[in-house]
Formats: sequence, structure tokens, C-alpha cells
Amino acid sequence: MVRGNYTPFRAKHVESIKFGSTAWSETDMDSTITALDTTFVANNSSILANFAAGSAVDAENPTKTACWAKDFSESGNERSTSEENLLGSDSAGSQCQELSADTVSKITVEMTLIYRNTVPASIFNDTTKACLIEMDNSESATTGVLNLAYNNIMVTQAGGLTRNADGFMEQKVKFECRGGTSGSAITVSGAEAWSRIRMGQDKAEEIRTA
Repeated sequence: MVRGNYTPFRAKHVESIKFGSTAWSETDMDSTITALDTTFVANNSSILANFAAGSAVDAENPTKTACWAKDFSESGNERSTSEENLLGSDSAGSQCQELSADTVSKITVEMTLIYRNTVPASIFNDTTKACLIEMDNSESATTGVLNLAYNNIMVTQAGGLTRNADGFMEQKVKFECRGGTSGSAITVSGAEAWSRIRMGQDKAEEIRTA
């Protein structure tokens, strides 16, 4: 797998943070033909919101709502285990213990959203199913593009609004998706060439290689 690019991804390289109401299917997540950003658009012809695209053009309302994300962070993909002391000792002389996953591991994403006018907080409910973060560091015409896909998400927090010094409203939003053991690299060789890793059951990262 191509591990990365020569050019670092910086804040200005975040092209979009999109939320959709239709999740990727298992076929989409494992596809060797179509990239995740392409299937996101196909599944969500009308996205719920894009938090990195700037203001839309509207001749009747030049100050039409614009919304942005100030930052985002993702938790680790850790599995919790339970340890039970058993009778006897193993071949190394240690106490016999059994390790078992007692819960499904999860990935948590937090971001600070900024609203210019109307607050589209209504999108953060049970019908919000997918989030796609797209980055492009302009390394070349064919490389330097990164997709972070979060599938079957559950919004666990849509915090209260705080007015910042510029007069915009800020809100903390948190959502979760299922984690799990990372899989093998998937080579996507459709119209564009990508290398994808399933980071868990509902999280995938893919980077364009050609």
C-alpha cells in the first residue's frame, strides 16, 4: 500500500466535510472499482451539509448561510478486553487468563462547527448515516487526494451554541461508528487508482495513487 505523500496535508487542504443520509453498503466499502467519494455522491444526490465548501452563490440572498468546521479529531480504534483469572498456569508459568472483547470497538469523531446565519442543527439526528472528509494537497494532478469515510454513524452529541468573537455561532458535534481490526489493503483500479484500508467495520481511508 502507498503509505502517504511527499506533501503534508494541512488545514487548507480539507476540501469538504460532507454528511449524508445514505450509508455506504458493504459492496461499496469493499469495491475494487469505485472510490468512496464517488459512491458517496451517488448515494447522496442531496448532501445534508458541507462544512468546508464556503458560501453558496445566491443572487437573491448574497449572505446565504455558510458553514465551516474549525477542527476535527478522531479517537483511537481501541478494543476493550476483560481479564479473568483461571485455574492453573500456562507453559510460561503465568496465571492462566482468557482475553475476550466484551464490547464492539468504536471510533469517535469530534468537530467544532461554525455557522454564519441559520444553524442546520437538524441534520444531526438518527437519519444522518455517513460522513466523508476529503483532502487534496495538490501534490500532482493524480496524487495527493485522501478520503476519510465514516459509515453508519451515530450522532452522540450536538452541543449548545456559543457565539465567538466574530459573531458566528460555534457548536461541538460528536459522532461514533464501529471500529475493529484493520483489514488488508484494497486496490481500487477504476477511473482513478486508489489504495484503501478498512480501519474497522465502518471506517475506511483511501489515498489516490494514480
